[in-house]
Amino acid sequence: MSESNVNRIPSISQLMELRPLKDLAHKVSSSTVAAGVKAYLQPYQKLAMEAAPTLPYGSLQSLASEISDWILGEQGLSRPEGINATGQVLGADFPVGPIAEEILVQAHARRHDYRQATAQENYHQAIEQLLCEMTGAEAALIVSDRQAAVYLLAQAMSSKKTLVPRSQMSSTFDRIAVPKLLEEAGIQEVGSSNQIDLAALADEIEGSAEHLLWFDKTNFDVSGANVFPPTFEAIKTLKASGVSLWVALGVAGLLPDAIHDELGLCSAKQAIEAGADAVLMGGGFLLGGPGCAIVLGKAQCVSQLSELPIARYLQATPASLAELEVTLRIHQSGERVDDRIPTLSLLSTSEENLDLRATRLAEQFSVSPWIAEAVTSPAEAYVLPGGIKLPSRHVTLRPTPEGAETLQAHLAGFPTVACWSQNEDEVVLDLRTLFPRNDAQLVSKLVPENNTNEGGGSGNIEKSES
Repeated sequence: MSESNVNRIPSISQLMELRPLKDLAHKVSSSTVAAGVKAYLQPYQKLAMEAAPTLPYGSLQSLASEISDWILGEQGLSRPEGINATGQVLGADFPVGPIAEEILVQAHARRHDYRQATAQENYHQAIEQLLCEMTGAEAALIVSDRQAAVYLLAQAMSSKKTLVPRSQMSSTFDRIAVPKLLEEAGIQEVGSSNQIDLAALADEIEGSAEHLLWFDKTNFDVSGANVFPPTFEAIKTLKASGVSLWVALGVAGLLPDAIHDELGLCSAKQAIEAGADAVLMGGGFLLGGPGCAIVLGKAQCVSQLSELPIARYLQATPASLAELEVTLRIHQSGERVDDRIPTLSLLSTSEENLDLRATRLAEQFSVSPWIAEAVTSPAEAYVLPGGIKLPSRHVTLRPTPEGAETLQAHLAGFPTVACWSQNEDEVVLDLRTLFPRNDAQLVSKLVPENNTNEGGGSGNIEKSES
């Protein structure tokens, strides 16, 4: 047994004195945190007993942060922790988006009250009423997820003359089989397969359909989706044809803001004000809450879904309702919403901020014995489905010959790092999807503690002399 490795494993009490775990103990309980730390350290004990040459953490502070994240996940208070350095805020690999710890902790802290409240029908109605007050909708329905919402929508439209643009008959980025669901319901296609002329489409559907389904381009990951006309413009044009217009908003949120304007997205409130009869949106995405789905609009439209016999089995869970309420209260308050909703925080980060952080990270990575070179470069990130892009910054890491395997192992360790590009020759990190807290996590993963230099200069004497 390696005495040095055993001695390197910190005690539970030592770790619980560090801020990440001390803060977590105030939010949940000391006993929960202590049990979590004990469970987390078991693999480290095994490594030490086997005389492993290097224990996989860079510093006690970083280890405390990792354990805090792990406990949140184990207790059902968080989604699986990972570091997203791909540049893709939402997409096939990140279909819902990050949820704020504030939302999870508030919902969890009041879990007993919520369990009692959510068993009552008036609690559901209260949240639906809140949605109506915030958007101007007549009625609202909250279901388990977007798949359930699209299914209900298709079933409600099955007995009516309903059309959908042919070019929008594709599976969504979050793997909803739209063509299958709509075809089984007898919903027919209209228009061209590769483009949408709104004026021509309005003429074609006038007098020939009761309902039209419209899917915003951010429902789709396909490259052709970026040629779809803006949803706000489509509602204005198509509503004149006299059909009942049902709109699937994709990743857009509930209320208009600067981010929606910059990215050309139509919020639920804007869609309703423009004339949409009903809108379908996700509880996650730019709203920033749980993965449920919301249908808003005219009471007559929403009731067509809620009155289906299967609708009661597709309701959102009590936990989702609790998290959704906290999320809505944040938006309703209007206070630092961009900072408090993680997805909005990532999308609103300035280029200057990304550039400063990229430069700082490259300096810190350059002292790692596993990294031969760390360079920064401007980039463009496809942040959202539908081909929506924002400026970003890349940090490219080129490993030393002897450090390539170690670098890959540390990237794969908890919390796993998903990179923009990763192979044995180089690793590319896209800062558009990194939170500031992730910067320190990456440094602790990829720079051994005795190589860290807070001043940003070379802290690896052997490397600087070579």
